[in-house]
Amino acid sequence: MDYVALAVAIASAVFWYRGAETEKLSPLLWVGPSVGISAVIIIGFGWGWIAALMGQAVLFVAITAYRAFVDKGKDDT
Repeated sequence: MDYVALAVAIASAVFWYRGAETEKLSPLLWVGPSVGISAVIIIGFGWGWIAALMGQAVLFVAITAYRAFVDKGKDDT
């Protein structure tokens, strides 16, 4: 078991949980994909912590792009 990859997955889940709290959104919407990506990368493919970190970076870019383009027209009140 790669404990560093597991630590990266847990730290990423905590990061996404805090982000969801900051945005006042359901944490499940952000933590769920993070845990899913980490599980596929670590358990499914057997890759290490660098791949898990890169997967989280891709998730960050995807959520940022979604928030920039889809939420652009919504009012923030």
